[in-house]
Order: sequence, then structure tokens, then C-alpha cells
Amino acid sequence: MSELPSASRRDFLKGAGLFGAASVLGSQSANAVSPPKPEQLGRAKNLIFLVADGMGTGTLSLANHWKLRNTGEPLQWMQLYNRPGFQCSLQDTASANSPVTDSAAAGSAWGCGQRVNNRSINTDPNGQSLTPLYTLAKQAGKATGLVTTCRVTHATPAAFAANVPHRDLEDQIAQQYLEREIDLILGGGSFHFDRDAVPHTMPEKALPAVDLLPDYRAQGYTICRTLSELQNETRASRLLGIFSKSHIPYAIDRKNDAALAEVPSLPQMFEAALGNLSSHSDGFVLQVEGGRVDHAGHANDPAAILHEQLDFDACIPLALKFIESNPDTLLIVTTDHGTGGCELNGIGDGYLGSGPALERINSITASFEALQARFEALGHFDAGLWKRATGLSADLDQAAVIQTAIDTKVKYISSVLANTFADQLFNKTAVGWTSHNHTSEHVELLAAGPGSEQIPRLIQNNQLFNYVTQALGLSA
Repeated sequence: MSELPSASRRDFLKGAGLFGAASVLGSQSANAVSPPKPEQLGRAKNLIFLVADGMGTGTLSLANHWKLRNTGEPLQWMQLYNRPGFQCSLQDTASANSPVTDSAAAGSAWGCGQRVNNRSINTDPNGQSLTPLYTLAKQAGKATGLVTTCRVTHATPAAFAANVPHRDLEDQIAQQYLEREIDLILGGGSFHFDRDAVPHTMPEKALPAVDLLPDYRAQGYTICRTLSELQNETRASRLLGIFSKSHIPYAIDRKNDAALAEVPSLPQMFEAALGNLSSHSDGFVLQVEGGRVDHAGHANDPAAILHEQLDFDACIPLALKFIESNPDTLLIVTTDHGTGGCELNGIGDGYLGSGPALERINSITASFEALQARFEALGHFDAGLWKRATGLSADLDQAAVIQTAIDTKVKYISSVLANTFADQLFNKTAVGWTSHNHTSEHVELLAAGPGSEQIPRLIQNNQLFNYVTQALGLSA
């Protein structure tokens, strides 16, 4: 007959059972969490919220190994773990209706403090609008800013400022930014503001209902279209910078295509935003999103995701410099979910091929998205162009697969390229993938500044809202 468990073991098992129940209950348990008391938290004047959208731990590790191999230094992100004053947490990213979130639900969890269904932005499962963070910030007299490498009306930036039942209602989001007087908006997606910028391939029924740029100008916004204009207008009281028709081109393409020299990088937009918003006497809240990390994950594009992560990482020292002279700033560095299951894998005898693969990836000079655009413009797959950009040869069968995708107007030929050349890409880069979709993994969250010390080491995404609002002294 086996012994009964000791009291301490019974307590442990009881606790384990409660933990298991909490993980199954998901959003129900999250809603039951008591918000922190104001007296427990410090007071922050500003919030900088850095988001590497779609960055799983594999992407973070890939970029860190690449940087160590190629520069001898770790990522700025990795250096935060040993930096005094930073709280490190693991974040559960589930939505209200799935253990695998999309960006709309994940951003809304931060933006309103409740888990909502995938595709919803600050709208609960019953269709009720929920008050977003930026509304509370404006009521407190703070300036508000959104910076992204995606369309500025995309899910993650919208989740801090807008309310729509479905993330695809981007024209409505653009209108709400104006109505809610978001002070600074920088990124892509001009066709949601300007009918003249709409791609000629877009059907009439999908065109924006109105031209919003005259309305933005009438309300005192300065409009920027290029990097040069942005750098000359960082003191504008209100600023709308839209630098591409859709998403900002990938960092790898901006690096290798001189025609994109006037498209700002994420760090350049972030620096301009800090220069603008820091002049507001009552402080600011600023979300900065490296959104194309996610897109490269969806495409299974190893070189593009590496360069996007490095581009995002360059924002961290800008934030650190700012908080050193503005210690009343709460800084959060995190991601909303993983995408693609990106991992650097062991290849070669004794896995000794993985290191050289981190150098071979440097010979790739274009994203799959940029190559897709070139092939579509040509009307055919160009094997020579593909080899010059990637170093990979295409056989007749592979060329035929890509040509069929072009002829049938497949939307994401970039993903077809990844699938068709998967074995060759893996042998070259040692980067593997689990899917083209989001993943359920818990993700990294680091925080510093007033209120950060109260953030628990294991947190559900919607719980972060309470800590942020209390640290900023906002009334929900």
C-alpha cells in the first residue's frame, strides 16, 4: 500500500491542480485577477511600448546567434536581461476564443484589458465596444503616438486607439484616429487616407469612402511622405507620416534597393516620434511596432525575418537613451505572439554546419515579397533573378510551380516560393519553420521604469493593461 502524500506534497498537488484549471479557463481566470492597487505602483509620465509583432523565441534566438557570429555582440534585446532595473516576464498570448491569437485580439488585450475574439479590435464577444488605452490617455491630457512598419491602420496599432468589430475595417480605423485626435501616426498604408494612392488593381468597392488627408490637414496635422520630410517636421504639433501605399518595404529591400532610400526605417520613425512627443508637458504614450517580423514569419522568409528583427532591435538603444534622461518613463519591450515557428536548426556533422549558415544567409539580397512583385511585373518567373537574389538554382519543375502561381494570380506567391524551395533554403540557412501561421508559445516581456516592478513573472496578455494604466495614473 502506497503512502499518503505529505501535507506539503498535498499542498503542491492542490496548487498544481489550480494552476491547470486556470490555464484551461483562460480568459475567465484572467478577468478574475484583481488589478494592482494604485499605492503599490510608481507613477509614470510616459509610456514607450515596443512590439516586435510575431516574434517567437526562435526568431529572437536566430537574430542573436546571427549577431554574435557576424558582429561579436549580442542583440540589444539580450543585453536587457542583465541590465539593472529590468523586470523579465513570460506572457500567455491566448485570445478569448482560441489558444492561438491573432494580432487584433492580442493587441486589444493590451489595449483594453480584456481578451476578445480573434479579428476583433477592442470589441468584446457580445459586440460591446471597450474603452481603448489611448482614450484614457487623452482624457488625462497625454499625447498619443503610433509608429509601425505595417499600414498604420493595421491591427496592432489600431488596438491601442480604435474600436471595430473586424480588423479589416481599416478605413473606419483611419477615421477614428482623426476623430480621437491621435497626435502622431507614422507608418505605411496611404491608400486608407488618400484615394489617389490606391493601387490600380483594387476593385472600386474596396476603395476608401472619402479622402481623409484634407480633414487631417484641417485639424492641424502636418503630412509627411518621405524620410527627408519627416526629419524636418519632428516638432509639428500633430503629425501624419505615411511612407508607402501598403506596408513599409522590408528592411532587407530598403538596404539593397536605392529606390527606397526615402522610406524611413523603424528606428528613424521612432527617433522622430520621440522628438515630437517629448515636448508635451503632460507626457505621452507611444506604441512602436516592428510589424513585418510577423509578415516574414508568415512567408517563411529567413533573410527577411532576420533583418526585420535587427531593425527592431536598433530601437532599443534609442529607448534606453530616452529613459536615462526621462526616468519617469515606463518602457515595455515585448511581442504579441509567435509566427511561423522560426528556428535555427542543427545541420551538418555534429551540427557544425549551423554556424556557417549564419554567414550564408548574408548573400540573400531581397525578400520573397519583393521578388514576387518583380515576377508579377515581368509576368513570368525569372530563374536568373531568383538565383542572383538568393543564390539558389531552380529546376524546371520548381520554375513551373512558380509560373502557375503567377498565372493563376495566387495572392501570396512569397509563400509558394518558400514552400517550393524549402529544402534548398534550409540547407543554405539552417532555418526551419512549423507553418505559415501564428503559434501558441508564451513570449518574452521586459519592462523598466515606474510600475514595472509590479509586473508578475508569468502574466496573461490582458493583465498588462491594469499595470500600465495604474502606473500612468489613468482612470479606466
